[in-house]
Amino acid sequence: MSELELFHFLRPWWLLGVPVLIGIWWLVHRSMAASVSGVSMVAPHLLETLTVNNQHSARFQPIDGVVIALLLVVLAAAGPTWNKQPSPWFSETAPLVIALEVSDSMRSNDLQPNRLERARFKILDLLELRTGARTALIAYAGTAHVVMPPTIDLNVLKPFLESLDPAIMPKAGANAGNALSLASDLLGSEAATGTLLFVNDGFNATDVPAFSEFSKQANPIATIALVLGTDAGGVALMPDGSPVLDAAGTRLDTTVDNAVLRRIQSTSATGIVRATTDDADLRSLLARVESNLRQADDPDAQWRDQAWWLLLPAALLTLLWFRRGWTMQW
Repeated sequence: MSELELFHFLRPWWLLGVPVLIGIWWLVHRSMAASVSGVSMVAPHLLETLTVNNQHSARFQPIDGVVIALLLVVLAAAGPTWNKQPSPWFSETAPLVIALEVSDSMRSNDLQPNRLERARFKILDLLELRTGARTALIAYAGTAHVVMPPTIDLNVLKPFLESLDPAIMPKAGANAGNALSLASDLLGSEAATGTLLFVNDGFNATDVPAFSEFSKQANPIATIALVLGTDAGGVALMPDGSPVLDAAGTRLDTTVDNAVLRRIQSTSATGIVRATTDDADLRSLLARVESNLRQADDPDAQWRDQAWWLLLPAALLTLLWFRRGWTMQW
């Protein structure tokens, strides 16, 4: 939903003052016009000399500035707003489910020491930045499995994260779609406020239909992905240093398919963040998680009162009252 659709007033009864001010402005202008017409028989060059406080010929008159300033004050008093401020408690407890790909392609050495180790480092850094927030961990390859339900204890999650290896996964492959339903089950009623983060080296074309269908559900979990690896890929190496071979007996292809990433992004609104050597990727992820939280229906969230945007120009208009000849005479 856009900010324009969310726009409303917190105290709309103040808007009753708008027609009152417009009516006063109209009456004053009518009175001024009547006073000018009453002296229309006087020669113009004499009228200009004889008239004291001649302001009727000015395009912008004191009454105009006064009414505009008061209109801005009335609108500010009505409390315009278009977004919410999440409650601190809600923000701290917003859950995150991390789905880590633990496949043979994550052994690729295009990132040192390899993609899987770099993924662990990134996850641990992210957890440090989210201290006090609940995080769950899913590991997936050909199948997906819950490693840790939502917890705020980093010390409990860390050893499980470090023990993950493609050799312990029941089925080879990289089926990210299997993690979608598991994440929904983990979050339960908090799905609308949570975020599912994939940490992987890309997606397969077979994942596109699953993500598309998932995004069509009522209040689906917001999904983002931290994609590790270079486009050209590297060599996936076993612990003994030998290359990982595919079914055809050739070296495993570890290139990142950007076309599939674009399809996942367009069909399911999944945010794609490419891993960086610094923490820019983590800052981007946290910003997206916070954005997902703001869009959620937080029952304790308070609408931000944006009145100050209107008070600033109203204050500037009042400066005209210090100009000689612009004091209102009622």
